[in-house]
Amino acid sequence: MRNRPRNSASRKPTREEKADEIGIHAHSHQWRAALNRLEGAYSANTIRSYRADFAIFEAWCRQSRLSALPATPKTVAEFLLAESESAAPATVSRRGAAIAKIHKLLKLDNPAGTEEVTLATRTVFRRKGRRQKQALGLTGSLKRKIIDTCPEDLRGLRDRALIATGYDTLCRRAELVQLRTDDLTVKPDGTGTVLVCKSKSDKFGDGRLAYLSASAVLHLHDG
Repeated sequence: MRNRPRNSASRKPTREEKADEIGIHAHSHQWRAALNRLEGAYSANTIRSYRADFAIFEAWCRQSRLSALPATPKTVAEFLLAESESAAPATVSRRGAAIAKIHKLLKLDNPAGTEEVTLATRTVFRRKGRRQKQALGLTGSLKRKIIDTCPEDLRGLRDRALIATGYDTLCRRAELVQLRTDDLTVKPDGTGTVLVCKSKSDKFGDGRLAYLSASAVLHLHDG
């Protein structure tokens, strides 16, 4: 009587595969814990990007049966070239920066700083170019049209205030939601200023005073 072939789906992992799996989980905990040390020194968005980008690299390494920590220059170069098939050059470059940061945090040799990875990055940019697609800027006439389409309910009043304030102050959305009424100063002519306490370009929180037009001030009072 012939032995039935074993179902590959029910195959038990080998001792080596179990050891690899344990090592992967240990490394994953290591680098995630290391990223937590950046809190307070880096913005939440930057830390979030590092976490997401390195997780993508780790998953690619697992699928390719390669080591993510420590990674070799050859592994990083191959990863960046593979990512360039579907990701923009700026995204590929950002993922290389995340790999470098994690290795530095864990006091490992930085594979992204080698000539092999530099050449791979240059290849990505030469294939696709450095210029990124950018959204059209918000003009004054377009801003007025958007504001006019906002409904007269509470949400519409809020949206008008956000659009008008964002247009005048050039604040990002993360900066807009941190503005406080205590930091708003209205001048006799109806215009005003608002203190932007933190911004992406203001890493140490020195703050800046931003101008508000009279119409923006009115929208803020209405909202």
